[in-house]
Amino acid sequence: MTIIRFFDWFQLAVLLVMACLAFGRAFTLYSRGVRVVVIDRERSVGRTLVDLLTVVCFVVWVYEVAAHTWPLRTHFVPEPLGAVLIDVTAIKILGAVLLMSGPVIYSLALVAMGSSWRLGIDRNSHGRLVTGGIFRWSRNPIYVALDCLALGVFLIQGRLVFLALAAFLIGTLHDQILYEERFLSRAYGDTYRDYCRRVGRYVKA
Repeated sequence: MTIIRFFDWFQLAVLLVMACLAFGRAFTLYSRGVRVVVIDRERSVGRTLVDLLTVVCFVVWVYEVAAHTWPLRTHFVPEPLGAVLIDVTAIKILGAVLLMSGPVIYSLALVAMGSSWRLGIDRNSHGRLVTGGIFRWSRNPIYVALDCLALGVFLIQGRLVFLALAAFLIGTLHDQILYEERFLSRAYGDTYRDYCRRVGRYVKA
């Protein structure tokens, strides 16, 4: 196996680990009677469209990672977007480090959140405000983990398509963070605002 193929399979393996972590936690909570997937009925039409676009973009991103790993002939993006912008081993190693940090950060976030982990905003039973563990260093470690994945894949692949997808995903995830922050501010009031002053949105200042 060449070093290039190693990086290709490595990124796919990391994505599988992330999927196992997410589905494993969802199954565990579901078996305890916790409603994991929550539909936020207060979302506007615009917010819902952005969420749908984010999901579509994420699916395309995962498929393109798999397509470039095997490789597959069929791609969802135009051929010009497959152009290679960066092809340097040192950059690929940096990408691999970012990729490895994704599952680590995500795991620490899941441990800290415990049964409070949800897919969506639970307005009826939002539980306690989680500020311990990795949340002492970042208010949004799960989103940091996802950003690391998006950037890591681009650095490994070096292709324009992964730069474009990473930019879109990071932008929409940031928008989601802002949306959730407005909810948390209303739900927890001064307790949350004091937490925001102590801990940065992405990393502790």
